[in-house]
Amino acid sequence: MLVNVVQFDEKVGLGTFARWLQEKGCSVQIYRADLEQLPSLTETVPIILLGGYMGVNDRDRLSYLQRAAERTAEVVSRGWPLLAICLGGQLLAHALGGKVHSQSRQEKGMFDIHVTSAGENDPLFNGMSDRFISFEWHNDSFDLPPEAVHLAETPRCGGQAFRVRNAWGLQFHPEVDELVVADWCQRTGAGEGALEEFRQRQVEYYRDSKRLLDNFLAFCQQ
Repeated sequence: MLVNVVQFDEKVGLGTFARWLQEKGCSVQIYRADLEQLPSLTETVPIILLGGYMGVNDRDRLSYLQRAAERTAEVVSRGWPLLAICLGGQLLAHALGGKVHSQSRQEKGMFDIHVTSAGENDPLFNGMSDRFISFEWHNDSFDLPPEAVHLAETPRCGGQAFRVRNAWGLQFHPEVDELVVADWCQRTGAGEGALEEFRQRQVEYYRDSKRLLDNFLAFCQQ
């Protein structure tokens, strides 16, 4: 199965998703939105939107963000499978009428994600606990778009996961690995706390993250 991946920042890639997609026999096509690359809409291919240092509210300055939002809205309208992570989740929320807040409800480090009652019945969280661990690294946050089904939350940031048709928006990062976390901590001067916490809980983090990706791919193959 081909999976199209939209990358907004050269420093924010697929992380451990790259290996897991390969193990699943998927081929991956990378598009760099910041280099004016976006997938065409000529054939139905699952799409993963990744994160980035920029924010959705930078779209007046970074016009490719608005173009990506418009393309994302078209993908949703066609009912194609889409998994949007962090910046990608915020972009999806914006594209569908949700508000993105700059410097609001920030989280950095490992957090318990609380699955809502709707999330417990959603295929993305099939077989997962109603409370699982994931990694957060965001300054901005989103309000749910009007048609969204609310799937997950944390006490600090209610918008952790939502679904509209066959598109899922996530605030948390299920794709990072230790090298990515170490790089982000070093580049931002965040210190060793987040990295040490990741190391301590990475076994359960990888288990839950892989299950989430497996669930998305299983949905795509239906």
